Amino acid sequence: MINMRWLFLIVLSLNLAYIAWQTSVLGEDSSVHVQPLKNVQPIVLLSELKPQSVQVGEVAESASQQEQDVAEKIIEVEKVGPVTIGSAEVASTETVTANIEATVSAEAKKPEPESGLAKDVSAPSSVPPLSVTSCYTLGPFRDLDKLRNLTREIKSYVLEADFRGREEKERSLFFVYLRPEKSHKEALETGKRLKEKKIKDFYVIREGEKIHGISLGHFRNKDGAYGLAKKVKKLGFDVQVEPVYKTYTVYWLDYQLAGGVSIPESIFDKYTKKTKKDKVSRLSRDCGG
Repeated sequence: MINMRWLFLIVLSLNLAYIAWQTSVLGEDSSVHVQPLKNVQPIVLLSELKPQSVQVGEVAESASQQEQDVAEKIIEVEKVGPVTIGSAEVASTETVTANIEATVSAEAKKPEPESGLAKDVSAPSSVPPLSVTSCYTLGPFRDLDKLRNLTREIKSYVLEADFRGREEKERSLFFVYLRPEKSHKEALETGKRLKEKKIKDFYVIREGEKIHGISLGHFRNKDGAYGLAKKVKKLGFDVQVEPVYKTYTVYWLDYQLAGGVSIPESIFDKYTKKTKKDKVSRLSRDCGG
């Protein structure tokens, strides 16, 4: 037991002596210097990290950095040009730029989120007001060619135009005559009697519904016709006055105007007369009729 104890003390003494020698020879700077590795980020302990708060400026800086990266990629594409992978060709900078613009346009067209605010009712509407049409009838016209020329001149002002005709009667003359006799011979004898009474302007009617009658003439003036009839009647003759009508066609122009359009009055003045007999009127009408 005594030998083992001495052996332990001797070994302990040697260790202490070795430690004292290392300390005196090497000194305090006994750490081994290792060359740091290249392109390797240093290791940071979690305890060394400081709490960080995300700021608006940092977010903006990050977005700006992303835009810069996109611009750099576009520049790189412009430099490299189209790249072929197998049989497919990657688009150049024009296609990349077009895609970016399409993305920005799509983002701009996205509807804004609805809000609880009421819309401004005073804002002007983008929908134009409906155009109110108006319809008119112009007439009557007796000259069809004149009406056709008028229709051609207003063609550029109207939506549609059409004319229609209608037959009418007009008293034009007064016919003064003696009632028909039973035969042509009797008519001649009546004529001799008229000559004897100084009435020379007449002739025997040879055809028609008044055959064997005696015509004393046609008069435009009503007073002249009835004046002669009164004179002959006093001489003992059966005289008649009958108005004569002529049939003619009058024409009316129906046209439709769009709202805000008007036909120059100079066109109407050119084709319409101001006399009472041939007066042309312009009347408003229902477009559905």
